[in-house]
Amino acid sequence: MLNRIKDVFSILAALALSAGAVHAQFSDGTKVGIATGKGLNTDRSGVFWSSLTESSNVIGDFYIDSLWHEGSVKLNAPMAQFGGMESDSLAGITVRYNVLNDELEVLASKNDIRVIKASYLKSFETKNNGNPQRFISIRSLIPSTGLKGICEVLSSGKLTLVKHYKPKITKPNYNPGFGTGQKSTIVRLDSDYYIVSNGKPEKFNASKKAVLAVMGDKEKEVEAYLNENKVGLKSDLDLKSVFNFYNKM
Repeated sequence: MLNRIKDVFSILAALALSAGAVHAQFSDGTKVGIATGKGLNTDRSGVFWSSLTESSNVIGDFYIDSLWHEGSVKLNAPMAQFGGMESDSLAGITVRYNVLNDELEVLASKNDIRVIKASYLKSFETKNNGNPQRFISIRSLIPSTGLKGICEVLSSGKLTLVKHYKPKITKPNYNPGFGTGQKSTIVRLDSDYYIVSNGKPEKFNASKKAVLAVMGDKEKEVEAYLNENKVGLKSDLDLKSVFNFYNKM
């Protein structure tokens, strides 16, 4: 474990020295920080932030999964480590993803949490109760998109199905004159499904009709699979099941 922590710290220190010159957009978490008066915690491109982004008076759901899971990380480009070696990967680390702040939190030790900003991330994987989950930068998957953040790859193949995570932010509406309303900014986790085919994304609203439409070349086989297995298309597992079935044909 000590060696893993040392490796993480080596990457963090090396990334901090690799400052770039391109200006990055603020994350939603930074915007919330500005709006709630906490101050400007700017997301400077090329700088690896080693501490968590603070969000004042913000409550709600920030994480894809608030629990910590063992994982591995793929960076956008190799980064120099101490000793002159370069690597674009980290493995055997414990992570969780903060959707609001758009950053991957790394549990370096019991009381020490570091972060990898989304601009450095290409993808990461976690193991949830032994089940692997793969997440990828939406811009790595779809370079021309105006979307940002992370999406989960539910199925890969002719039709790649991804779930794009985003924060839904409700601003404070407190009225001091009447003592009513909410003083805090409320964050809820939101998501959309996208189908990527030939590098082109299309938003997908899950339903049997929509599934059969996009899988028209195998409509009979897919419909039989849905009926025989009583797939309700109400969950990620249902969608993953039918898309994996189609992609393997």
